[in-house]
Amino acid sequence: MSTTEAVHNPYLHGPLSLVFLRTAAPIILFMTVSGLFTIVDALFLGRFAGSKALTAVTLMFPVMMLMVALQSMVSAGMASIVARKIGAGDMAGAEGAVHAAHLLALVVSAGLMLAFFLLGAPLTRALAAGDAEIAEMGLSFTGIMVVFSPFAFFLNIQGDALRSEGMVGTMALLAIIATVLNMAFNYVLIGVFQFGPAGSAAGSVIAQVLSVAAVVVLRLSGRTRLPLIARGTGSVLGNWRSILVLGAPPSLSFLGISLASGLIIADIQIWSTANMSDTVAAYGVISRILTFAYLPLMGASMACQSIAGNNFGAGLHARVRASLKIGFVFALIYSALFEIAFVALPQPIGELFVDDPAVVAEVVRIMPVMCGAYVLSAPLLIIAGYYQALGMAGSAAVLSLARTYLIGLPLLALVPFALGEPGIWIASPAGDVLMLLAAGGLLAWNVRRRRMDWGLFHREAPATAVA
Repeated sequence: MSTTEAVHNPYLHGPLSLVFLRTAAPIILFMTVSGLFTIVDALFLGRFAGSKALTAVTLMFPVMMLMVALQSMVSAGMASIVARKIGAGDMAGAEGAVHAAHLLALVVSAGLMLAFFLLGAPLTRALAAGDAEIAEMGLSFTGIMVVFSPFAFFLNIQGDALRSEGMVGTMALLAIIATVLNMAFNYVLIGVFQFGPAGSAAGSVIAQVLSVAAVVVLRLSGRTRLPLIARGTGSVLGNWRSILVLGAPPSLSFLGISLASGLIIADIQIWSTANMSDTVAAYGVISRILTFAYLPLMGASMACQSIAGNNFGAGLHARVRASLKIGFVFALIYSALFEIAFVALPQPIGELFVDDPAVVAEVVRIMPVMCGAYVLSAPLLIIAGYYQALGMAGSAAVLSLARTYLIGLPLLALVPFALGEPGIWIASPAGDVLMLLAAGGLLAWNVRRRRMDWGLFHREAPATAVA
């Protein structure tokens, strides 16, 4: 890095606590607004449409997360290519990658529509366990989201393209506007017109369409580095291969959420001793709360990652250490406060969403158990982002994916066989404890093999970062 670049790099100068605050605050704001939608949508459904509507949407959550995983695979894979092409001055190559991503999105969307028309009805009936009303609401909700999925794909692609062009503020502003519009339309369609889950889906689609229109206007204005429509250069099939390879890692996280939620719903159908609909509705409330809590924490991790990465690249290892400590302490305090709320206030939280005493009772029963070790998981997210910033992709992958694929899913599949229905909820804190042990093993391995202090800090600048 040149002296001029170092002087103008805001991450390398000033008190790190203020640098962290300036970096994290806008990201956390954006993530909080995004997370707030999950809360508001569930509140509208529970209050205006009833607990069965909330159950129907919760049952479709695995399908929705699968769609998010596919959208993330296309947009994130494209963003990696576009950022490098723009950095190299190859604007035509960047345009070619965006063009290929749009074509791939259309192919994936068509596949989703075909799968829905062939399997949608039997799938929703199976998930609803024979409840025709819940199945019908779930089918209408999913159908609207799938049929209009090209808009969601396009919005994700354009958002990541804007970020790769350096227009992070514009991207965040568009996302916040889309979220606010989504909440407003959902209130009208669910609360005023009583359209239930179909209104929830329609509100999302209308917000996406308006956001896409805003992106089109922005692109046509000429104020962006990439045009709205351009074939660019590069093989479409070659770009597709690169997009799929590069987009697979981030999409795996969302796929894991889809698989875990699907397994929980299946476990409830097999092991539940209460009314299945009440238990699923309660799980829907809890999962929305956990999503809301997770997104700002992910924003803090992204901020810590940016600060640590820049200082590591500049060889300022004292600031690298300090940045991790700040992020770790923030995550620890943040998660401790949320865990206190999860354990001490489950009844007020449940009553905020629904007025059905049976569903509230399920929230009170499940939430303290399911969130009993929440405070252990949050700091590990910060460390995973920190490893990514240092270029230690292998260590980052262990912390990011092992919790779901090596620990979480097996526990959800096996623990209920030993403990019955309570095992569904015990699996979550048990997984957090096991993941803490796994993280301790990873730190010890990095101490021995990489000679890193505490398994986290380089004693001297390495020649290259290794995976």
